[in-house]
Amino acid sequence: MFWIKFILIAAILLVVLLLGVEFSTLNANDVTVKYLLGEGEVKVSLALVVVYAFAAGVLVTALIGAFVVLPLRWQVARLRQAVSSKEQEINLLVRKAGREMR
Repeated sequence: MFWIKFILIAAILLVVLLLGVEFSTLNANDVTVKYLLGEGEVKVSLALVVVYAFAAGVLVTALIGAFVVLPLRWQVARLRQAVSSKEQEINLLVRKAGREMR
């Protein structure tokens, strides 16, 4: 099962890479990028602008994952551990009650 996932992910990444190379060769023209704050502007190839925008999106997604999703996963792990210890305690009490009734 692991190899199937690995091959599928590798194939998807290869297709994305090939599409990225094709996109960058078709869009090699320079575009003017004006800064949001300030008066500056710079001429950069369109493909490079798209790559930077994609990288910024990946960075924002990673930050959201680090500060939102990870604490929730830690909380779930703590709660599962608590449930497991409570189940062990219940089983112990059931065994003790069974001995006392005899």
